[in-house]
Amino acid sequence: MNPTEIYDALSKIVEASFDADEFPFSFAEATDASQAAISKLRNGSTNKSELPGGVLFGKRFHYAPAPTGKSDTTLEQLRASKKTKSAKPAILLATDGEMIAAEHTASGETLHCAFKELGDQFGFFLPAAGKERYRAVEENPVDVKATGKLAKLYDALIRANPDWGTDARRHEMNQLMMRLIFCMFAEDVGIFPEQQFSRLIFTYAGDKGEEAHKVIIAAFRAMNLPKHERTGLPAWTGELDYVNGGLFAGAIDAPKFDISAFGYLREACGLDWGEINPDIFGSMIQSVADPKQRSELGMHYTSVPNIMKVIGPLFLDDLDMEIHKGWDRARALQQTLSHMSHIRVFDPACGSGNFLVVSYRELRARETRIMQRLEELDGRNAMGTSEMFSRIKIDHFYGIEITDFAAETAKLALFIAEYQANASFKAVFGRCPAALPLRDAARIHTGNALRLDWEEICPPPVKEEEVFIAGNPPFLGSTFQSREQKTDLAYVFAKDVKSFAAFDFVAAWFFKASCFVREYAVRAAFVSTNSICQGQSVAALWPHILSDDLEISFAHKDFKWSNNASSKAAVICSIIGIRRLSKEKKRLFSESIESIVENINAYLVDSPHVFVTGINKSLYNLPFMPRGNQPTEGGALILSSEEREEFIASEPRSEKFIRKFMGSMEVVRGIERYCLWIMDHDLIEASSIPIISARIEKSRDIRISMKDPGGRKLAARSHQFRDLLAPKNHAILVPRVTSERRPYLPVERVGADVISSDLNQVLYDAPEWCIALIASRLHLVWIGTVCGKLKSDFRYSNTLGWNTFPVPKFTDKQLEALSASARRILKCRYSHYPKTIADLYDPDKMPDDLRAVHKENDELLESMYIGRPFRNDTERLETLFKLYAAKIKTLETASKKKKAVTHG
Repeated sequence: MNPTEIYDALSKIVEASFDADEFPFSFAEATDASQAAISKLRNGSTNKSELPGGVLFGKRFHYAPAPTGKSDTTLEQLRASKKTKSAKPAILLATDGEMIAAEHTASGETLHCAFKELGDQFGFFLPAAGKERYRAVEENPVDVKATGKLAKLYDALIRANPDWGTDARRHEMNQLMMRLIFCMFAEDVGIFPEQQFSRLIFTYAGDKGEEAHKVIIAAFRAMNLPKHERTGLPAWTGELDYVNGGLFAGAIDAPKFDISAFGYLREACGLDWGEINPDIFGSMIQSVADPKQRSELGMHYTSVPNIMKVIGPLFLDDLDMEIHKGWDRARALQQTLSHMSHIRVFDPACGSGNFLVVSYRELRARETRIMQRLEELDGRNAMGTSEMFSRIKIDHFYGIEITDFAAETAKLALFIAEYQANASFKAVFGRCPAALPLRDAARIHTGNALRLDWEEICPPPVKEEEVFIAGNPPFLGSTFQSREQKTDLAYVFAKDVKSFAAFDFVAAWFFKASCFVREYAVRAAFVSTNSICQGQSVAALWPHILSDDLEISFAHKDFKWSNNASSKAAVICSIIGIRRLSKEKKRLFSESIESIVENINAYLVDSPHVFVTGINKSLYNLPFMPRGNQPTEGGALILSSEEREEFIASEPRSEKFIRKFMGSMEVVRGIERYCLWIMDHDLIEASSIPIISARIEKSRDIRISMKDPGGRKLAARSHQFRDLLAPKNHAILVPRVTSERRPYLPVERVGADVISSDLNQVLYDAPEWCIALIASRLHLVWIGTVCGKLKSDFRYSNTLGWNTFPVPKFTDKQLEALSASARRILKCRYSHYPKTIADLYDPDKMPDDLRAVHKENDELLESMYIGRPFRNDTERLETLFKLYAAKIKTLETASKKKKAVTHG
């Protein structure tokens, strides 16, 4: 069920008389429980509540009926319930049929409302359906109601007119829906006389809607013409005002309405559209045309706070400073108003227009504030005698959107935003422009932004004009890109960038924006997955964006960006602004803390512009770190602990050929696995053992059947892994992927009896002080920045992380101190046996003594860099990048001298 369906189902519950015994089962059904689950709940087989009349439905909810006037008291009983504490349901719910008392167990947030408001409070109860709360929808439920009604109308029209669901007519269908929404909004806010549109439709369309399509066509055609030009239209259309603004321009047609579609139209017209919030409604309405998206209706909405993180530093904050400086000077404020009238905003991935709507609304709000101040200062009309109203026009807002329906929605959302801004203006000044005819329209273009010439969509600025590019383009890793998207990347990058195949899709928008910025001195800022500021993509992409003439003007470092869709994990995002080189301040935001910095490099660190590239040997003479052994044998040579025991029990000689086998899970979670490890000189003996011989033969068969030629070639030595790396004395294992939650990277020291898989990076027979480096906070922040992440987990790279890790030149005494520190960490870990690394490094459960020895290790190592511990991760990264930049400069200088000597 999607949110609108949950809203409808909860609303229906309150229409019937309250039955305390029946309510929990109705509530379960309304929150998407299956009939089978509800049946088990009814018969008590899955109901674990110990409260009288209570129903505990697993992780979903715990309900108890309340005596009259005692809902709050009953909620206390639910909180105190032992079953609540053990089951941890998402929602606690008590009601007496008059009032509801509810609580989110995770956050402790409570709800107290009338029982009849159950449907309107649907957002609070979404966790009971396994969905995350979505506050923007919850705060304005009319958006959800309206979207649900429109979705039903859309489906009914397609059922009655299948040809309107085809690609050939999809644009017409989308325009029809947008025009209907505008008319319903217009008659509820006073643009049209109250209920004018719906009254005419339902008066002339027939009892069952048999003439509705003809009436709608006539109404739309009338609104596209001044009244004196409406020849051949029904007389009743004379009531309708001329709308213009492009909303009713072009072809006008309508599908036929059956009784079902006509009923849904009537229900939609019955809503109060005056409460629509354009910055969220636009996102929600996109799902109307795609039933597949409705299960996450409105969940892809870009919240206003996140939009403000982009447009604030991009242009609004400077505007606010300008307003503040000129607050007591009328002439300065008039100049600011003129400045604002020349601002244009362009979103080349505008979706339903969220960024454009919020930008328009914020500019209008500032304009109104300035005009109020001007009246205070000189008592005259704030805009002077020649201008009575706003000079911020919606045709100053440009967008590109690949989906036709979303593009039409963006236009409508800006129409609505303009009307609401004018209404606010009227509330302050007692006047506003006539609502009709519409004067301007946003310039939203439907098409592929990566194929279009942005200059043709948004003309470059001239004279006093300023253009700001902002938005949230699609981010999609290379693995998940469609063939068409990969082709789009090639279209953008092929001429200028060699290695682009691994780029996230969003990189193409940054590259195109940089070309626009470089050519016309505009400014741009996008939301992005943080992957383009990590790993190999940095060195491949950012030199082409920044070059010698552009810079990062501001950035928000890693923050979680969840689209609230229940099936979608949170994405780690960054926001990055680019401009031409400037002496203006650069702003770096991290966890909402702002720093004014000298430079922001492509890793979003206040450090010089350097691009870390992977190399095969450490720049700082650290021990060689290869990847572990890749088996490439389909598991034929790998044994569980039970299989190992079986092998040894059936043939004791086999123990000689069995080694402990460790990948990343074995290191972190303490899982035991083993492998057959057979050197060529032992093959005859090993093959004489039937159970081993069978495994060797199985390995051979698997390799012969491989599609990869390299894999088939390995069949010639089917008794061995592809790689044959083993320690003489010991090995240090570093899992290649590890959870971001751990405060330190996992690292383990193992004996010569252990074979590592390729899921670890390995130091063979390396000194112990290497453990102190790897287990430090300093190394973790370096890895997290330059190696990139897999989803949100740290991804460890030997070539990119270990071989580039900057270290000072240690003395023998310092190395011994680090070795001793490494031994203390390992000893402390072993004292907590059998707890695993996963147990010990859970940040909520990490033992105090282990945390203490790590802190000592950090202080020891960091004092070797700057004579004291670093204050924070920012200082750590700044120091590391400066050391790396200095090393690269030294190597380049040495290389130039060598070339000079060679050529001399």
